[in-house]
Amino acid sequence: MKQALNQNLKMRGEAMSRVETFVAAAFAFATTMAVISEGDMPKDMNELIEAVKRIPGFVASCVIIIWIWFNHAQWSRWFGLEDTKSLIMSGGLICLTLIYVYPLKMMMQGLFFKLSGGYFPFELPISEWWHLRFIFSFYAIGFFLLSINFFLLFQHAYNLREPLELNQYEIIELNSYRWNWLVVGVVCLIALAATLLLPNSLMQFSPFVFFILFITKYFMIASKHSALDKLQKQDESNS
Repeated sequence: MKQALNQNLKMRGEAMSRVETFVAAAFAFATTMAVISEGDMPKDMNELIEAVKRIPGFVASCVIIIWIWFNHAQWSRWFGLEDTKSLIMSGGLICLTLIYVYPLKMMMQGLFFKLSGGYFPFELPISEWWHLRFIFSFYAIGFFLLSINFFLLFQHAYNLREPLELNQYEIIELNSYRWNWLVVGVVCLIALAATLLLPNSLMQFSPFVFFILFITKYFMIASKHSALDKLQKQDESNS
């Protein structure tokens, strides 16, 4: 059943396609893995307090996992594609997510450990600088592959814009998603380069490069709204 996402976007997918159902189940499993990795139940108050301190890292990890799932669900509902390319790319997304659940959690724990001055725990013992470089590089490469996966999903939909009968408003929206994920990939490469090339004293701050995404997201949204407003004014003048 088709229904409007907003005034100009149409939902072409079914209520829940087979691809979306499978991906949703995989992401639910990924979230469960993040919980399981916490270990055994606390046996005393000290262990309970330590477990509570791990909550921010766990919640941040879940938020990112849910964000990834939401983006795929949005793509699936919007275009309703279940062809071979869509299945392969969706399968790749699942593999990436399941592989990076634990590294993602370690990164989020490390973030709160750094911001809190060591109050929140960081479970992974690190004794050498190259250990830190490895973790940061592993995360940057994973996030890069994730962004390229999403870029290819939206690029695939763009290539099928005529069979899908996308209107001009939808094409602008689609282009925004395509370029947004491409920019995410570029930021990941910058973070990776900072991790590999900066001296030890500065390399530890390389993950903060990802905060650039908040700035780029703002400009991407502003650019999209400007293009939509321009198109709307053209339609109003022609009517």
